[in-house]
Amino acid sequence: MIALAVSALITAYLLVPYALFRFILGRFVPLRLFQERKTEDITRAVVTLAVVYAAALWAVWFWPGCKTHPFSFPDTASLRTTDYETVASGLYSEAIFKERGDQFWGAFARSLERQGRFLCWYYAFVFALALACGFGIKYYGKLRRNKVFTRVADLYLLPPISQWYVVLTPFAFADKRTTVKADILMTDNTLYRGDIAEHFIDKEGNLSGLFLANPQRFDRRAYLREQDAWGSTRSAASFWRQIPSAKLYLLADKIVNLNLNYQPPLDTTDSEDIVKKFVYGKGIPKNVQFTITITAPKQ
Repeated sequence: MIALAVSALITAYLLVPYALFRFILGRFVPLRLFQERKTEDITRAVVTLAVVYAAALWAVWFWPGCKTHPFSFPDTASLRTTDYETVASGLYSEAIFKERGDQFWGAFARSLERQGRFLCWYYAFVFALALACGFGIKYYGKLRRNKVFTRVADLYLLPPISQWYVVLTPFAFADKRTTVKADILMTDNTLYRGDIAEHFIDKEGNLSGLFLANPQRFDRRAYLREQDAWGSTRSAASFWRQIPSAKLYLLADKIVNLNLNYQPPLDTTDSEDIVKKFVYGKGIPKNVQFTITITAPKQ
């Protein structure tokens, strides 16, 4: 009975609210896979919910609106303590349960109403926090000028985000018109370039593929023929060929090298540091090489 009660408490107070938190947050940005055995993820979940738990507990104890709604009934601090002691004793000892049967069920019913009230506000606070975090992440490029926000975001908001979302979108830029351009070398030595229009992540959080808009292919054969015939070649720009397609899909497992170039409408080159933090040491496979360049358009 005790084991069942503990499992129910863990589910109601930790697993369900954190799943709700990630679900709401995931409506704003793609999230990294939650690894249940990873200490960092579990610690973050506990810390996140501990703050919300304390706020909800204070609200149902002291805030007039939360103290009585929902499931309103006459209650006092002493009655609350007595009820919890009666329920705990009855669950622990069958003899006490038989002796205080009537008291147990009355205390149990009131305890359920209290916990139901608390869980309603607890989940509401989790929902509100998830929304606040979601909007904070969505407008990270603009808000990160604030040093306090940046410190909180770096430690608390950014780690759950998919690293691919950060590096393949204008996430770190205040102006979302920033273009993410890519030079991509494939396993067959074919070189493509274009604007990253969309990317896809599998259930494990790994990049599965991406769409290039305005795709071009480097004519390597013509380049080598010219080099062999003349000993030198024209500029590399002369060998790029436009691909007659609005978008080109590339499989991630065929990508050898990925060079990214960010072109914001305004000069925000300091965003390079933000992007690099996610490229190196955030779970992207080491066999995928990156070159990051952030340039402002010519005035």
